Amino acid sequence: MYCTRFRGIAAIALAGTSGLSVASCSDNVTQPAPEPAPLKIAGTFPESGYLQAEGVRMRNGYTLAIEVLNEQGGIGGRRVQLVMRDDRSEPETAARLYRGFAADTTVDLLVGPYSSLITEAALPVIEAARRPTIMALAASTELWEGQNRQWGVQMFIPARQYLIGSVQLAAANGARSLALVYENSRFPSSLAAGVREAAREARVRVVLDESYAPGTADHGALAAKVKNLRADIFVGGGYFGDEVAFTKALAAAQYSPMLTSLVGGPTIPQFVTEVGDLARCVASSSVWHPSLSTRGPLASGETFVRRYAERFGEAPNNSAVAGFSAVELLVEALGETMGPDGEIDNAALRDYLFSTVTNTVMGSYGVAPLGETGAGRQLRLQPLQVQWQDDGEGGLVLRIIHPASAANAEPCFNR
Repeated sequence: MYCTRFRGIAAIALAGTSGLSVASCSDNVTQPAPEPAPLKIAGTFPESGYLQAEGVRMRNGYTLAIEVLNEQGGIGGRRVQLVMRDDRSEPETAARLYRGFAADTTVDLLVGPYSSLITEAALPVIEAARRPTIMALAASTELWEGQNRQWGVQMFIPARQYLIGSVQLAAANGARSLALVYENSRFPSSLAAGVREAAREARVRVVLDESYAPGTADHGALAAKVKNLRADIFVGGGYFGDEVAFTKALAAAQYSPMLTSLVGGPTIPQFVTEVGDLARCVASSSVWHPSLSTRGPLASGETFVRRYAERFGEAPNNSAVAGFSAVELLVEALGETMGPDGEIDNAALRDYLFSTVTNTVMGSYGVAPLGETGAGRQLRLQPLQVQWQDDGEGGLVLRIIHPASAANAEPCFNR
């Protein structure tokens, strides 16, 4: 014997003509267990506004990690859903969106926004809501130092460390003067403090130290000023658009410092598309490079590079790997702290993030522990200095030039 399920009008008609009891038929059918609701992770990114170029790639990293995670069975048998909203590169918009996420009972977990500027607005909301959150791309040291954070941890390299290696390399090769021009916002200002300290220690004279409000830089005038001062090292920028503009402005001024080192934009593949051969010998800081052998909870570095290129049609950069690695860290932390029935224990998750030492595709992770005034500040990840160089086939390739333990090329200098 077998029983076929009927619905609606067809079932009623059959019951009336054959005497079949529809109720007893359905009683004999084993209903499949309902699929558990997806675990929802929410955050913001700049889909629009001046932070878009870097921030979209962070979102791409989050997206790829969630896709890989779901291929591997999700978390605790539940698929994971990523919900990202456009903060428009505006701190107040991000704060409003995170308040909404914190109040939404369907949102299980949060991930951080892009940039120190936006994170500075989001962190108080996250701390007040007591939601453990990994800040994938907030580099400003000042967001953690002296703040006694209890819920938000720093994933990325502290900004003050970013370009120290560039100053050290140039000084070791004869540079004696430096021009520092940067956006007056949280992250570039923090980075500038580290550059000043490195210059002082290397006995390099800072001949220009000038900031500008976001979106107001007169790149041509600043490049002309650097040329007149004949600075050996030019350190500049804040975000992608300014760094493209400074590269073009220095060329238009017909001035080539011994070393040009820009904040982070040169690590984006689009940089070479925008400036072409002017990228040659331009340096920057990077948290990661495809030549390094790394592995995290979801993938090896090699697999990450391949999957990202297949998914988004370009090589991954700092923003992409940081987004991917933040999800890796979250997955590991959940695996160690989830309850037997798959419930999320926010306090246990927080404690794990503040105390563990581990590795992701991006590299080492470990932060100052709870109770310290700088709790949550990244301690273990170290910066790389990278530079666009000839690839031997008529193109350019981004190579590591510092530290020596990781370098795969000698630095090139304009003499």
